[in-house]
Amino acid sequence: MANYVYIDSTINRGKMAISANVFDQLVSNALSRVNNISMSQKQMKKNQSIRLNRPVQTKISREIVHVWVSIDIKKGTDIHEAQKAVQDEVMRTLMASAETIPFDVQVKVESII
Repeated sequence: MANYVYIDSTINRGKMAISANVFDQLVSNALSRVNNISMSQKQMKKNQSIRLNRPVQTKISREIVHVWVSIDIKKGTDIHEAQKAVQDEVMRTLMASAETIPFDVQVKVESII
């Protein structure tokens, strides 16, 4: 497993390395912008319907950034809509910050609470 993704510098000074930790932080920031999501595993507010089940997992393999997000959703919430909202925001953030790097975002619903 690689710890960095290397991209060519735009000013021709060599390659720039981006750590997996940077992608973890980008994904965490993206999740904080999703409507109705609770980043706390212990408590949710009344208006929140999605809860982060465990910390985001980011791995770099063969120059591809793989992101796994596990969520819990409230009973009565559309599963596909919740997954799509999380996945779209994460993908939008990654595309805006590192558009030349290929990535794979997987969102899994662990449980319905």
